[in-house]
Amino acid sequence: MFNRFTKDARFAVVEAQEEARTLGHARIGTEHLLLAIAAHAAAPAGTTLARFGVTAEGCRAAFDQDPASAPASDSHFDEDDAEALRAFGIDLDAVRDQAERAFGPGALDAPPPAPEPEGRRLFGLGRKPAGIVGHIPFAPRAKRALEGSLREARTLKSDHIGLEHVLLGVLGCDDETTADYFRRLGVEPAALRAGVLADLGQAA
Repeated sequence: MFNRFTKDARFAVVEAQEEARTLGHARIGTEHLLLAIAAHAAAPAGTTLARFGVTAEGCRAAFDQDPASAPASDSHFDEDDAEALRAFGIDLDAVRDQAERAFGPGALDAPPPAPEPEGRRLFGLGRKPAGIVGHIPFAPRAKRALEGSLREARTLKSDHIGLEHVLLGVLGCDDETTADYFRRLGVEPAALRAGVLADLGQAA
């Protein structure tokens, strides 16, 4: 069915929330989506990012340069976020239920565990958890990126929304925060977009 995220894309959206939680950020932004995509290094979008020198480690280092990042004072989930994600086939209530079945009640509300040794954590970098609990809302720019991923999939006549479409959605955001993040990564969004489209052409 059209307008449905692939498994990798759904996981990336959930991982973006977990990254924001670990970093102690108040909202999920385009930068967290980019970090989650970069972590999928074997996926087509991840390989394109790696070719341009964008890695999960580099994305994390770019966060460290941002003095404006601050812990959330209220991390309650925004129902508007849930509704927007349901339109893309991502049911965060179902994700929560699945996590609680696997790890016990309140699994997503508990503070993150202490970091494991380097190489064992998802992104390979040790960091003291910031203690953000509960759901973290999406920043408007992240919502625009997810909406943009649908437009990108339609334009490319795709019957699904994959990581590559989410990446194109992020690249389509022209707000100053997203642009500044790409500058800190040393990447020109227009060039990266051309690279993504070229790689998609090669894969077709």
